[in-house]
Amino acid sequence: MQQDIEKVLVCITIQKNSRRLIRKGAEIANNIGGELHILHVEKGMSIFEHEEAIKLLEELFEYGKQLGGEVHFLSGNDVPSKIIEFIKSMGITRLLLGETMRSKLHRLLKKDIESSVISQTKEVELLILDRKEPDKKNLLKEKKLFSS
Repeated sequence: MQQDIEKVLVCITIQKNSRRLIRKGAEIANNIGGELHILHVEKGMSIFEHEEAIKLLEELFEYGKQLGGEVHFLSGNDVPSKIIEFIKSMGITRLLLGETMRSKLHRLLKKDIESSVISQTKEVELLILDRKEPDKKNLLKEKKLFSS
């Protein structure tokens, strides 16, 4: 019986520093012999109002393809739900996110992607890329998540 292949999902925003998330996701996928998926979820359709955003997203997606990734674009008002739907439909096993700059108060007031993934996926390994130390080897905080 053939084993399921590991699937690494990198969720990106339209920022230049998303390149390092894509690079790290490609490194992880290569190290485990898995697939790399790169996802951007746009809240609403606001991206089409900003030409610079479209251009940067195209550059990020092209970079991801060069590193062997498959790129995906979704839009909707509930970003965490879209990510969770994608994780379930694609059989994602590892999720790589960038460390958020949001304050602890903001996290308490609004459910974030991490807590949504914890509560709504069967099993996914969540990796958080530390924004403070981009060039060090131990820049990932790793969390194994299981829902009940």
